[in-house]
Amino acid sequence: MTGSRNWKQVLTGKRLDRRTLLKGAAATAAGIAGLSATGTGTGNIVSSPVQTARAQDFWGVAKVYFDQTGHHLQDDFLQAWQANGGLRTFGYPISERMQEDDREVQYFERARFELHPEHAGTQYIVQATLLGSWVTRERRQDGEAPFVKTDPPEETVSGRQYFPQTGHTLSYGFKTYWEQNGGLYVFGYPISGEFSEHNRDTGREHTVQYFERARFEWHPEHQGTPYEVLLGRMGAEYADANDIDTGRVSQDSDSIRAFAGLMDPNWSRAVRTQDGHAIGIITASSVNIRSSPSLNASIIGTTYNRHPHILKGMVAGDSIGEIPAWYKLGENRYIAAAWMEPFIAPRPPRTYSGRWVDINLSRFYAIAYDGNIPVYAAIITAGRDGRTPIGEFRVLRRVRSETMDSATVGIPRGHPEYYYLEDVEYTQYFRDGGYAMHENYWSHPSAYGRFSSNGCVGLFIEDARFFWNFLSIGSRIHIHF
Repeated sequence: MTGSRNWKQVLTGKRLDRRTLLKGAAATAAGIAGLSATGTGTGNIVSSPVQTARAQDFWGVAKVYFDQTGHHLQDDFLQAWQANGGLRTFGYPISERMQEDDREVQYFERARFELHPEHAGTQYIVQATLLGSWVTRERRQDGEAPFVKTDPPEETVSGRQYFPQTGHTLSYGFKTYWEQNGGLYVFGYPISGEFSEHNRDTGREHTVQYFERARFEWHPEHQGTPYEVLLGRMGAEYADANDIDTGRVSQDSDSIRAFAGLMDPNWSRAVRTQDGHAIGIITASSVNIRSSPSLNASIIGTTYNRHPHILKGMVAGDSIGEIPAWYKLGENRYIAAAWMEPFIAPRPPRTYSGRWVDINLSRFYAIAYDGNIPVYAAIITAGRDGRTPIGEFRVLRRVRSETMDSATVGIPRGHPEYYYLEDVEYTQYFRDGGYAMHENYWSHPSAYGRFSSNGCVGLFIEDARFFWNFLSIGSRIHIHF
């Protein structure tokens, strides 16, 4: 490849500036032809908030069509659906958007969404109807045993939580599911205890528990799988009881047909930037970035396996494996959705208050946190032979742009590992001896995600710039395996 000699020059200790390296990287990207992808490839019922990014965020796609039910999902409703569990939590849309009681609403198999424009710009713009409260109203008024409030337990029991707001307890498997899939925001408080109930859809008895907006069902036949706890189809029940039109409609020409990746419930766990964009990672060995969502468009770059990307929108484009969608990475920068999956932050050993960075040397990611919330992710290079120090550090000093000469840290000119690098940007030192996180322009992008440095944490320039603006003197950096 055209640019390979340049990276080799740096590694053998010759003087080289960043401009030459960047020119070589561009030539390398331009020399790869075709798509390179060789990897694995209510009415008056009280409502409660559903978390949602702003309408233009997360996906940035206007409208998706679900052939399974023959309905569209778009804008803020699409954002709320995807950001809170998608298909697994709410099911498919079973109606189009419609007006009811001066409110824009839409029905799903397991929910009913309401649009509250008076809360535009907040998570409350989309609110889910309390269907659990609706479907159990008479049973609660009649004093049916599972819905009668109970007194607080005398002793705290591990795996159980009592909610004084409704007088009911959440336990074990249902508690775990509630906590891991949205909790209070998505399901509301428990409004019954656990009990056995006949399910008209399956014709069987199931252990169930009702919540303000959901009904949990235990399915022991799926024990050990994500489907051990399923949600009742209360959106469909409510639509049926109120004669809502759920008939199929034809796909609009401006919509994207839903595909498996879009419906992956893990997108609700994906790291999102502070302005709401989801972060995905590449699943193929390498994928070309193109100037438009077409296999015939110009190649403007190449990205590699496990590299994170901020997804700034989704558009229709050439199909890859029957997936007709592409993600927008930036102005005139697109990548096929077939090669992207949600980036879920590995759990850090501990968290800190304020802004800090978790550097995981097992996964080769630097993840920015605001408190306990991950807000950015970058793939890194790290020190070979255990040279990157492990532990808790703080940013000691910062240099916007500098020349790095290994002679200043004990590797003299003439040594096999000597280096002299000009115009290294966004350097943040965290330990004496020259240990820092900074831009690394001399390593080929495919070399990221490996041990290759003399101990520093290397970053792409856009990532180094982000951390420069995110951190300050005294910010914590936690490095671990």
